[in-house]
Amino acid sequence: MLGAIYLLTLASGGVLALLVPAVLIALAGGDFALAEDMALVTAFGACICTMVLASLSQRIGPLERELNFVSLVLVWLVTPITAALCLMALVGLGPMQAWFEGVSALTTAGATVLQRQTVPTALLFWRSALEWYGGFLILVSIIHVLAPAGFGGLKASGRRRGTGGKADGHWGAIGAYSSIFWQYGALTIAIALLLIIARVDPANAVMLAMMSISTGGFLPFEGTLDEHIGLGAIFVLAIGLCFGTLSVFWRRNILRNPRRVLAENREARIVILAILGLGIIYAARISEASGSFSAVGVLTALVEGFFTASSLIATSGAETRPGVFGLLPSFLVLCVVFVGASVYSTSGGIKVYRLATMWIFAKAELNRLIYPSAVAPSKFGRDQIDDDAIRAVWSYFVLALLCVATGTVLITATAANFEGGLAMAVTFFAGASPAYESLIPIEAQGSQAIAEAWPAFEALPTTALLPAIVLMTIGRLEVLIVFAVINIKYWLQR
Repeated sequence: MLGAIYLLTLASGGVLALLVPAVLIALAGGDFALAEDMALVTAFGACICTMVLASLSQRIGPLERELNFVSLVLVWLVTPITAALCLMALVGLGPMQAWFEGVSALTTAGATVLQRQTVPTALLFWRSALEWYGGFLILVSIIHVLAPAGFGGLKASGRRRGTGGKADGHWGAIGAYSSIFWQYGALTIAIALLLIIARVDPANAVMLAMMSISTGGFLPFEGTLDEHIGLGAIFVLAIGLCFGTLSVFWRRNILRNPRRVLAENREARIVILAILGLGIIYAARISEASGSFSAVGVLTALVEGFFTASSLIATSGAETRPGVFGLLPSFLVLCVVFVGASVYSTSGGIKVYRLATMWIFAKAELNRLIYPSAVAPSKFGRDQIDDDAIRAVWSYFVLALLCVATGTVLITATAANFEGGLAMAVTFFAGASPAYESLIPIEAQGSQAIAEAWPAFEALPTTALLPAIVLMTIGRLEVLIVFAVINIKYWLQR
């Protein structure tokens, strides 16, 4: 259990470490009172974390398989609480709103209760950095726990690629994260530099780059992207979101030899083709809605369509301007974000691999009815799909639907109508909360009844915030691992 405590402290320390650059930004902006508050919070938290880490550093070792799962769930419970305590101290949010904000940031869900026009730049940077850190934690969780275990019918990875070949069972060593950290950081810096070249304000460029590579949806300003950045910058962000849709195990190779990666990975081909296809559909709808068919108008529509498709499939939820998502039926938009992108990526949703697995199994069952004696192995690309994988995928899918259905009922009971509650539950589960805001009917601005049926995040009562927090956490932890950890019967018999 000491290893679990060490991991919790290490993860919480990352939240506090991100306050250091925020302090420097506050000092540069002349906000000395805020800088002092953040420095005090950082110093207090750093003292506690340092004492715990120093006392346990020589006493931890490889964790058992079960404790690996427990540690992962605890990390995703405790780290947002650490962020929430900081938000309560620095922003003045209430406990539930601060917890909601912390969970949304670290799960890259993109929902926020902050009034960004009144929040200092230093705090906006820290909030964006939390989302970026959440993306990093997702990749670490994948490499060290989710991939080796093969949760939810995913193909298990017997070794931890991307972490310097560290052995399974011990993910408390800081050096185990160096490879993925530098890869993740280098991509973030590259996107930020490209945004600066595209004439984006440097501060916004860094924050938008962190949003893009983590497939988050938190914008560091009020309003939409087209009000603050140009077409070239929107294209750069779309490229960053596309990287976020790909498995962490493919990213290095796709930069070296993209043709080989696409040839060997059927899921990658499906994701890329889905982005291109959906982007073209959105481009056509944007051109039709704007009535502009000139060369400039078509180019603008293509870039906006590409970004919109990338944002939906990456489960970011950010849009270039109000109403773009609504150019297609709301049900289709919710289906896209519910599916998501590739396995072992920072995107949310049930993932293309699982959907394809269920489709292949359904086809095999239909063929068996026609040819009862035929023997045809089920494969997705190069991966063999056996009965155990099928059962795991269907178990995951059923539990995911039950979670969304339960969340819909709880949210609808106290905060929204059925349509609004369903849209909110799906987007919370998939980590694409800004998509919910884009689906709110325009009439809500002038109608109190519609506004109550489709409430804003800051207007949600505690009874709706709690299921939202649970949905975001369960969706990020691939559902099954949470139910495995809370299996009381197993722990009583252990």
